Amino acid sequence: MACPLCGSEVEQQMRSYAIAYKHLETVVDLPGIFCKDPDCGEGMVEEQAWDFVAKVKAELKADYLGVMAPDHIREIRVNLNLSQRRAGLIFGGGPNAFQKYEAGKVTISKPMNNLLRLVSKYPELMRELHR
Repeated sequence: MACPLCGSEVEQQMRSYAIAYKHLETVVDLPGIFCKDPDCGEGMVEEQAWDFVAKVKAELKADYLGVMAPDHIREIRVNLNLSQRRAGLIFGGGPNAFQKYEAGKVTISKPMNNLLRLVSKYPELMRELHR
């Protein structure tokens, strides 16, 4: 396979990629096919790697805003034995809210963050929310 820009050989390799949100930054390695010519630098990152980039960016944003990251939200919901739909109906935000929170498409609000933190620490509060 040849580079579509310069015609040089390409190879499978990992490249470092900086991900930033405000003043927070991290570097991850992404797999892809890259041109061997250092003057060209053309490359194509594997499609599923962009899902990972979005996840890391969502974690940085949550850290910056002082709220839970998507994986932590999912962990609490699962520990409470709730489906995403049921969690959205009980806590608010609608039936698709937790799908969006857990996918990192929407950052959880401070009030929702605080509510989930309290319920995870005091699961008996769920009885009040079910009323």
